[in-house]
Amino acid sequence: MPRDKAPVFRRAIIPWYDSDRVCWIVIGFMLATAVFSTAGLFAALEEPIYRNYIWLPLLLLLLSIGIAISTLIRMFRRYIDRLSR
Repeated sequence: MPRDKAPVFRRAIIPWYDSDRVCWIVIGFMLATAVFSTAGLFAALEEPIYRNYIWLPLLLLLLSIGIAISTLIRMFRRYIDRLSR
C-alpha cells in the first residue's frame, strides 16, 4: 500500500518555469518592456496625432511593472521560506 506522506528529507521540486533563473529572465524582459513602453509613451506624447493612442504604451508599462513586481514578491517569499528551514 503506497504511503500518503512524502519523506521529510526530500525537497519540494520546483518546476523549471518557476526556478530562480527563469524568474530573473522574466524580470529582465519585463524591465526591457517597461523601457520600450516608456519610449513609446514619450513618442506618443510628442506627436499630436498619436495622443489618442497613449493608452497602449501606458497599459504595456503598467502590465510589465506589475508582472515584474509580482515575480519579485514570489522570489522574496521563496527566499524567506528557504531561510526559515
